[in-house]
Amino acid sequence: MEMILNENDLVVGARFENGTIQDYVDEKKTYGLIRIEDSTANWFLFNKDESDDELQELYKKVLKQEHLIQNDFGEEIVVFNKIGSVAFEEFIKKIDEYLGDEMGSFI
Repeated sequence: MEMILNENDLVVGARFENGTIQDYVDEKKTYGLIRIEDSTANWFLFNKDESDDELQELYKKVLKQEHLIQNDFGEEIVVFNKIGSVAFEEFIKKIDEYLGDEMGSFI
């Protein structure tokens, strides 16, 4: 996975063999976009106790539509607005890999 850096050398996304991932694609910087082959989905990290009000509202909205949530020790990876044939689980797998690689780049 090749990390994408912004002008301040902060990780803002990544490229991988069959897709890309971006941290934020909306003006409020609440959710990102992941593309695998010809499929896309939005995603964000959520913590019930620590997420701000905007993220809390988005979380409530997402629960009313098709989505997948993976709980990683209190922090949840939330995937929604999926378009295409790639399964939600594949998106979660790539996001998890990205987050692991991103954390590794800080060490």
